[in-house]
Amino acid sequence: MSEYRAIGRIEDAAVAGGAGAGADFTAGEALVQPSLNRITVRGQVHQVEPKVMQVLLLMAARPGHVVGREEFLDTVWAGTLGDDYLLNRAVSELRRIFGDDPRSPRYIETIRKGGYRLLAPIAPARVAMAVPDPQPAPAPGPAKAPAQPAPAAPATGRAGAPARAWYLLPLLLAAAAVVAWLAWRDGPVAGDAVDAQWEVQPLTSYVGREVEPALSPDGSRVAFVWDGGGAGGLDVYVKTVGAEDTLNLSRSPGDEHYPLWLPDGRGLLYARVDADGLAVMRVAALGGASTRVLADPQVQAVRGMAISPDGRWLAYAARAAADAPYRIVLAAIDGSERRVLTEPPGGTLGDLDPRFAPDGSYLVFVRATNEVTRDLYRTGLDGGAATRLTFDNRKLNGVAWSPDGRRLLFTSTRSGMYALWSAAPDGSDLRQLALGNEVVQQPATAAGVEAIVFEHWAHRSQLRLVDLESRSPVDAGPFLRSTRWDSSPAWSPDGQRIAFSSNRGGPHAIWVSRSDGREAVQVAGFGGAFIDNPAWSPDGRWIAFDASPDGTSAIYLVAPDGGPPRRVTTGARDARHPAWSRDGRWLYYESNHDGQWRVMAQSLDGGEPVALGDGPGERPRESADGRWLLYARPDTGGIWRMPRLDWARQAPPPATRLDVDLDAGDVDRWVPAAAGIHYVRRPQQGPPRLALFDPDSRTRRDLLVLQPGFEGWGFQVSPDQRRLLYSEPLAHESDLRMAVLRKSGSERRAGT
Repeated sequence: MSEYRAIGRIEDAAVAGGAGAGADFTAGEALVQPSLNRITVRGQVHQVEPKVMQVLLLMAARPGHVVGREEFLDTVWAGTLGDDYLLNRAVSELRRIFGDDPRSPRYIETIRKGGYRLLAPIAPARVAMAVPDPQPAPAPGPAKAPAQPAPAAPATGRAGAPARAWYLLPLLLAAAAVVAWLAWRDGPVAGDAVDAQWEVQPLTSYVGREVEPALSPDGSRVAFVWDGGGAGGLDVYVKTVGAEDTLNLSRSPGDEHYPLWLPDGRGLLYARVDADGLAVMRVAALGGASTRVLADPQVQAVRGMAISPDGRWLAYAARAAADAPYRIVLAAIDGSERRVLTEPPGGTLGDLDPRFAPDGSYLVFVRATNEVTRDLYRTGLDGGAATRLTFDNRKLNGVAWSPDGRRLLFTSTRSGMYALWSAAPDGSDLRQLALGNEVVQQPATAAGVEAIVFEHWAHRSQLRLVDLESRSPVDAGPFLRSTRWDSSPAWSPDGQRIAFSSNRGGPHAIWVSRSDGREAVQVAGFGGAFIDNPAWSPDGRWIAFDASPDGTSAIYLVAPDGGPPRRVTTGARDARHPAWSRDGRWLYYESNHDGQWRVMAQSLDGGEPVALGDGPGERPRESADGRWLLYARPDTGGIWRMPRLDWARQAPPPATRLDVDLDAGDVDRWVPAAAGIHYVRRPQQGPPRLALFDPDSRTRRDLLVLQPGFEGWGFQVSPDQRRLLYSEPLAHESDLRMAVLRKSGSERRAGT
């Protein structure tokens, strides 16, 4: 058993390592004292044989997991003539002491043709002081480390040979590590722990994405969602801290999200959204069938869920349509009541990630203008106007309460890079936690457990090139690549330079380089605020981009050599994805000025913006000859066009749909060119294709077979029409990590 397999396993706290060593623990209502071979249940003391205690310890090493009969015999009766009779007798003795019914077990379950597994929850003895101690209580005084018992004499079997106690050595080593873990985990929570030094440890390292962690109430286990290495849907798993074994709790063909521990730690809730709406499912922490406890058929998508401290209420962020904002809904788990608590502005992403206050009296949540402009808010459980807590207008990805319940923890780019911050419940007294260089996402805590579990992302994006003449990918060269996130490329009019968004220098910013990636330099940035989507003006004098330093995404201009950015769009509504008219007089963009994303045109000479098109639209661009305005629709898919007019003098005509089979999810995977429109086509059978549509002949041809699940975006054709440049994610994985308080030497020696 490795060190990480032993450290942190609350269930492993029971592993005392045999009759002569180990820490006391509780199993259900029983106090187990391995060093005394003693089990106390409701004040009644039972002395047990060493082998009986060792059977219990072996099961306690892996609670909820089946221990096979052969493992019992090879470990507990190693070197002796053990058999099934002795094992059955030991288990029967334990059941008698626990008052356990094998037909409806609460402590030990028989697995037919398998072995046994321990069902009772395990906890260190210090957590359950209500269990009576048969010995006189010592006088109050400072806590002391457990006394080490004298070594026991070697036991002998019926053959007279010494029992091979070294078989239990892994359990002994685990016990020593567990004692240290328990002393850390159950020690007093420091009121200013957020200002202390934290030590980060790996928790998972599986291939794929492990996300949405939830720490169990006792701190021993972590529930999370994992895609199984990309082999299937997202399922809910449970992992014991310090162990590598995982337990799949959901096993369904669909995706599950947002696991939540019930207050007693014996079960979990999780969310499943399908064609029938939202279903909140309940499952035992040790596995088994899931049952539905709550349904909301109006829900199309969910972005966060929380359970109240008393386990009676759920809060979830839901929306009923793709173009509607997320709202916080409060629902009684017994189905007796449901009400909407928040009403975010139309055209925004909405309200996400609700969290109950430690006393359950109100909710904290994230209000998002879009995916990258967010702040913390709070609301009462009866609804009403929400109160804004932070005013950063930055990326914010996850909120939790500090282990002592006194402060909020949240992930933010308010300092430029992602970091974990804490604030008073009213949003004041902001402080950054000392977690080294960790990029923290979605922090999770449990009350009284000095640990923070979080997602650690390994996301990268690189710029890619396709040779349109040979219809094949080409190497972009070493300078056009980095180990960070490079995206949204744009060619200069002469094809000699490119602009792109990148965090290669720290916070995301707009960069300019030569076309091969050399001589890259940052030209615009807002210290961590969202910034993206550069676009060169036809004369090469300006680069337009969108950014949200003030909370509202707007269009800005900057010179290719750098300088102060100049804001172009005004007003309280977001504007994004700029593109230039071919004559350089207009900037096109999309805005949510009336509650949905609409195509707009803004004259560089000033004046009011002009709304174009009858319905929603995104990614507006002029055709290569400047005769048409093209845009995609996220509701219907496809590409729409209207004649290019003098927008200042002529009313926009109706738009017509082209016969381009562009999916609604691929609105950012197309680009006009002299030969037509390059776009991603996803046939019903086979991998996606890079296709070319000719609007004049209304014909289509496939140019290149793409990888299954292709996720590239930000297509740009070079001015000479020979190359297609785009960005594509290379790594889209995440692991879980755990931050624990770094104790001083004196604290470790004192066991606090």
